[in-house]
Amino acid sequence: MKKFILIPVVAALTACSGMKTIEERKNYAQPDWYQECQQAGVKGYFWWKKEFAYACGGGESAHAQAAEEQMYAIAMNNFAKRINSEVNSETRIDFVNDKKSTKTTISYVVKNTTIREHLKTETAHFTMQGRHYTFVRLEMPKPVFDQLIAEAKAQKQ
Repeated sequence: MKKFILIPVVAALTACSGMKTIEERKNYAQPDWYQECQQAGVKGYFWWKKEFAYACGGGESAHAQAAEEQMYAIAMNNFAKRINSEVNSETRIDFVNDKKSTKTTISYVVKNTTIREHLKTETAHFTMQGRHYTFVRLEMPKPVFDQLIAEAKAQKQ
């Protein structure tokens, strides 16, 4: 009888051992790799080097899943901006009665963009005052990134 009681207890303890506690912080912080998110880099040594393109994103929400979805959406948008975006910039300067008024408008449009073969490389997650803060750095093989740029340019022609 003790054997039948012990097995479910051990199974329950084993199932919980894979859980990770989310850090509760008193101050807002960002991971170093997020603050210094490089756009390209190399991994490996000597003749086993491989180039990658990177994109980072962060999310914040009262709900953990919403914060994670925000971080992924922002990171993917950062890839898309570099692959297939257009920037429109306009500065207007008016002089009325010798007084200058300046208005600068900058907008960018990211059209539907194919993103493929990206890998999640690093993530961070903490809570503060009931809010979830999440960060991600995605990587994509550089040849794939370059191919996506070429495909986006070909579609514009």
